[in-house]
Amino acid sequence: MRKFIWKLILIITSSVISIAGVYVFMASLSKNMTGLAREVFFCIDKAEVNSGVPSVILGDSVCNQLWPQKEDSPNVTHLACNQAITPAGTYLLLNKYLQHNPQTREVFYIVRPQTLGNDLNLNYTYQYFVIPFVNDESIKLLDYDTITKLYERFGKFFVLNDYAKQMLLNNNLLMQQYLNHVRHKSEQTYNHRLSPTAIIYLRKINALCSELNISLHVLPLPVPDTESNHGWELFSDDIKAYGLSGILGNFTEMIHYCPDEWYRDGSHFKPDVLKEHISELRNIVMNP
Repeated sequence: MRKFIWKLILIITSSVISIAGVYVFMASLSKNMTGLAREVFFCIDKAEVNSGVPSVILGDSVCNQLWPQKEDSPNVTHLACNQAITPAGTYLLLNKYLQHNPQTREVFYIVRPQTLGNDLNLNYTYQYFVIPFVNDESIKLLDYDTITKLYERFGKFFVLNDYAKQMLLNNNLLMQQYLNHVRHKSEQTYNHRLSPTAIIYLRKINALCSELNISLHVLPLPVPDTESNHGWELFSDDIKAYGLSGILGNFTEMIHYCPDEWYRDGSHFKPDVLKEHISELRNIVMNP
């Protein structure tokens, strides 16, 4: 009997160690495959603190290059994340920031024009928008069409269940398997157009600022001077068609083109270019 008990303990112990070993192996193997949206969580935490300054900058990852989220200006706090949070995430982030920063008088939303074509895409929306932003409180602020689209693309269970989201967040290999599954679904892309998501949440951002008597400035970031980055006629048509001229104004006419060799991947500036030209680039954006 004693031998049986010891054998049973040994089997259970070996099983636990094996399972733990497999998990550690999977976690180490999958490290940095999808990323854990650390910069997004950093901005969310930062938004819950009163900055004491009158202005805030939000935007995508290129905006974060020019106005790093960890390096605030004297009178401006920087909350730029990445394109994957979409204008919907920007709206939720701004809403949270303004709740804790009633002194805010100016909001700058600075993005590549392509960011306004993001329509909750299947590649990055789940890990960068759904997991960090969507919860029981924030979902009440989202448009019905947005919620429906999230449920259809990612599954209601994975959108609402905190345990499932935490499990995927903490294991990139599981996250990768989940994303491989959802990526088989079809989605519409909006190249050189405004996405339905952008249209909805530009209006919400504008309404929020108007309600609090805050000035809103939506400004384009410089893009490489390549053929694919020209031709914004349909984008301009969308601005007029959806009544967004008061928000975006002459957004497409303000787009500045930089030499293609300034960019490391067609979107982000090379480190040496930033080091030499960051003041110039900031001035181009703020004074188009």
